[in-house]
Amino acid sequence: MNTSSQREVISVDGLSMRYGDSGQIIALSELSLTLTGPQVIGVLGPNGAGKTTLLEILEGLREPTSGKVRLFGEPLDRRRYPRQRIGAVLQREPVLEFLTVRDYAALFAAIYRVPGGGPQIIGRARLEARADTPIDRLSGGEAQRLFIAAAIAHEPELLFLDEPTAHLDPENKAQIGVLVRELGKQRTVILCTHDLDEADKVCDSVVFLVGGRVQASGSRQELLDAMPEAAGRAGRERRLEDAFFHYCAASLTAAGELR
Repeated sequence: MNTSSQREVISVDGLSMRYGDSGQIIALSELSLTLTGPQVIGVLGPNGAGKTTLLEILEGLREPTSGKVRLFGEPLDRRRYPRQRIGAVLQREPVLEFLTVRDYAALFAAIYRVPGGGPQIIGRARLEARADTPIDRLSGGEAQRLFIAAAIAHEPELLFLDEPTAHLDPENKAQIGVLVRELGKQRTVILCTHDLDEADKVCDSVVFLVGGRVQASGSRQELLDAMPEAAGRAGRERRLEDAFFHYCAASLTAAGELR
């Protein structure tokens, strides 16, 4: 990560999201943070931490209950969302039955108005030999490569990935991790995950989110360096997992995540 070339990509101020008739369900509570890029930024937290809700707001899919959001230095306006500058892979990508790899690639090339983008997407996903295969017959790793390749067909500056390796085996998870690292060299990648080991290998910076609140954020190395000497397991190099539990232990205990 080249810190000298970093610029503001996302800024949120006092962001909150409540659900329910009386707003009794709190998904996000008074979030304030600024994210810069290009780099890979992990939004880490247990299930129900508010990760997907945060992404949906940043993607223009939800209106927050309160707070302000800026993308690329400009206030977020859902009516004029900067779609040509942003790509996204949802937690569950909708796919029409019997849609082939070739059809899917052509569809996204047309959506983003990328001439010749269909073959480019297929090549980027390394699925030339599977171009006429229905997507529901791809392996999990193949499908994720296709979804990511389609999401960056228009070379976006910002890419959102929501749990992209959640159901993959270790080999495919590692392959997607290498791809994400490569993508983060030229653009900002926001990676939502609860897999601390994956984040340790892939992310340059992290946001620890628990119970809808930011517990800590910063570069991976900054968070590790700021930990007291006693934190972490004796006899081995400290990892992002140690930092997560150091900064979030009290909140995790209150939420019932630790016993």
